[in-house]
Amino acid sequence: MELIDYTNKWVSGEIMEDFAMIVGGVACLVLALVAWRWGTSESARTIILPLTVVAVILIALGGSLAYSNHTRQKQFVEQYQESPEKFLESEKARVADFMKIYPQTIIVSAVMMVIAICVFAFCEKPWLRASALALILVALAALTIDFFSKERGVIYQQELNSVHIEQTE
Repeated sequence: MELIDYTNKWVSGEIMEDFAMIVGGVACLVLALVAWRWGTSESARTIILPLTVVAVILIALGGSLAYSNHTRQKQFVEQYQESPEKFLESEKARVADFMKIYPQTIIVSAVMMVIAICVFAFCEKPWLRASALALILVALAALTIDFFSKERGVIYQQELNSVHIEQTE
């Protein structure tokens, strides 16, 4: 397999994750609409806004990432055709940079979850508990996306390190 094939496989996985975020956002929006339409308790009414905020975040983030990844996929092909050697070196550097982000995401998501669980457990106000549930959803979404993204990132990094491009003169 050629280097650009590995790159396209990696970007396609990123785009799939972006669409998964959009689907998750749509699911949250549907749940907010269900709570708005049929919710009668105070808790059901207070979950509407937090779920809507989570939906907007997931849909907007997933949509913007899908668009940028789709655009980037075209740029990758152009860069590869221009100079496979330079493309390989730039990809190795780019992948090494984004691989550093995953431990930070785990820490931030874990802290968000602990805070949200504490708020949910120790606060009685329905709007605080609903907000805590929304924060847990955001943290779970980040952890889930990064779980798959990191695995594919590691595989892509290994593929980049195994590729040898012959110098053209």
